[in-house]
Amino acid sequence: MFGDRELDFCDTAGHLGLCQGSVLTLLRLPPRKLCTASEDGTARIFELHTGKSLSILGGHCSAVVSVSFSEDVTRALTMTSARSIAMYDSTTGVQLWRVLGPVQDACLAADGRRVLVMDSHSVVGLLDAQSGRLLTNLVHHAYFVCTAVFSPDGKALLTSSVEGFARLFDVETGGCTVTFGRPTGGRRVGMSAAAFSPDASKVLASLYDGSADLYARTGERICTCAGHTAPLRSCIMSPDGKMILTASKDGASKLFCADTGACRCTFQAASDAALCSAKFSPDLSKVLTAGQDGTARLFDARTGACLQEFPDHAAPVLSATLSIDGTLVLTSSSDLEAKLFDAKTGKCLRSFSEENGFVTCAQWAPGGRQLLLAFFSGRVAVFDPLSNAFVQEFPGHRDCVHSMKLI
Repeated sequence: MFGDRELDFCDTAGHLGLCQGSVLTLLRLPPRKLCTASEDGTARIFELHTGKSLSILGGHCSAVVSVSFSEDVTRALTMTSARSIAMYDSTTGVQLWRVLGPVQDACLAADGRRVLVMDSHSVVGLLDAQSGRLLTNLVHHAYFVCTAVFSPDGKALLTSSVEGFARLFDVETGGCTVTFGRPTGGRRVGMSAAAFSPDASKVLASLYDGSADLYARTGERICTCAGHTAPLRSCIMSPDGKMILTASKDGASKLFCADTGACRCTFQAASDAALCSAKFSPDLSKVLTAGQDGTARLFDARTGACLQEFPDHAAPVLSATLSIDGTLVLTSSSDLEAKLFDAKTGKCLRSFSEENGFVTCAQWAPGGRQLLLAFFSGRVAVFDPLSNAFVQEFPGHRDCVHSMKLI
């Protein structure tokens, strides 16, 4: 590191401004790990850079669809397609307890002390992570709960509901501390999602009328981001917390000021096809949208101009992301295909399902230059665009991999 900048292979002393007496900092990081969840009834934890298998989370009677971890990675919570959950010691692979469910959703708090569960009737409960014992049920919502998430420190729980409220709960007491919602004398607009801001000081809520509200954690509404004519499909904040980016079924993506709610820019293609998501480029200078028409599009975040299109998927594009240097675009689609494009020309450089079978997961590896890919066959591998070859394998799964998680 030089100051707060992580040095790259292509950096030079002159470019960085290094001179005699400049101080560099060396940080020795623990090896990254990769967790995969599979149809074969197991989740596996690998060392990322070697592909070495570290532990297997087994004993499931159906497919494992997701895994969540405590911040210290000592505990792992699995969820299966049969809607059961189980807690594991992630180092040894020993199962500590399980709940047969049915559980609609579940996640483990970062501090590893509590487990959030939501059943099919939208009753949100908190379990003790050590024993699996039910601690309390949170029953303040009258209608369907859309989201329920822990705060980053694990001390609070945020829920949102179609009744038009989001609520913040104290994890220790189970009491509701803050209610978020628009004051109105008429019919309330239902909320489709709620999330914490990057620094967890605010709450961002998406509503079914196509707008989004930003609240302080005290419950005070900071701003409303309006202008869409259909419900939102995604709503995120920039890492610095200054901008809000939305993607809507009306085919548009909009960039709002997080202080005032003013719309800074609108990103829309001529097709008006509904969007599945919108994301920032790593340097926040561009916006990448994923459309239901099978096309991803790259826009200038300042002017709104469409810089390039990335077509040819046979089904909606679920995700589109840029490499760390902004030269490559990775797309994944519900047609079980992942494609790699040249960001400048729009040329498709690689379609991964043509040689390897259906792709179930695709994402950038740490560093943003290599790809992590999982296939319907159970194969999990790292692809290096520079050498145009797979450079690392993670063997062991015998069936479809449903999800991957870097830990």
